[in-house]
Amino acid sequence: MKKLAFIFGMILLLCVTAHAQKPIPGVTGMGFKLGLAITSINTDYNELDDFLDSRDAFMGGAYLTYSFSPQLAIQPEIYYVSKGAAKDFFLFDAHWAIDYLEVPVLLKFDIMPQGPAHPNLFAGPALGVMLSSEIAALDESIDVADGMKTIDYSLVFGGGVDYKRFVFDIRYTLGLANVIDAEKVNDITGAEPDDYFYLEGDPSVKNNTIAILIGVKF
Repeated sequence: MKKLAFIFGMILLLCVTAHAQKPIPGVTGMGFKLGLAITSINTDYNELDDFLDSRDAFMGGAYLTYSFSPQLAIQPEIYYVSKGAAKDFFLFDAHWAIDYLEVPVLLKFDIMPQGPAHPNLFAGPALGVMLSSEIAALDESIDVADGMKTIDYSLVFGGGVDYKRFVFDIRYTLGLANVIDAEKVNDITGAEPDDYFYLEGDPSVKNNTIAILIGVKF
């Protein structure tokens, strides 16, 4: 909770500071977004891939839009987002929550620059910094952050509508980085190359997210 409060404090400070500055040519909007993230983990282990289901999580943060023309803009964003996977067993649920501070930088195209409603398309890279990683079930949780990579990177693409002071978008985030660090996991478990649970190479374990966001523009 302390980490979450610190993150949102940073986001609030970013928006207030930008809003307090003198108008900068090209800055056409800034604000907050929050919503639902439907997250999953894609792996090259068929058994694990079939076993893990998606989980519903929270995503929220701030953005700033810098326009080069009425139709073309760049939009840096900063979000807290919880990713991972889940499994619904007969008597209990289990979930793997991987929390990130994520920074997408999106190229945004306004399809209809005239009028109150502005449908748009966007795409761009995102860099994520892992804040925590826990596997939880039956009111118990295990910290597994030590076996994971700190940095995640991905591609974001989607579309939305800006209407007056309100914003709405749907986006897909395609994970490009393997989030498991095989060397760290082997060190933690003490696995040797002859052991069946030894991880070889760099296993493909990647985050994927579909998010539905709503927000307010200042």
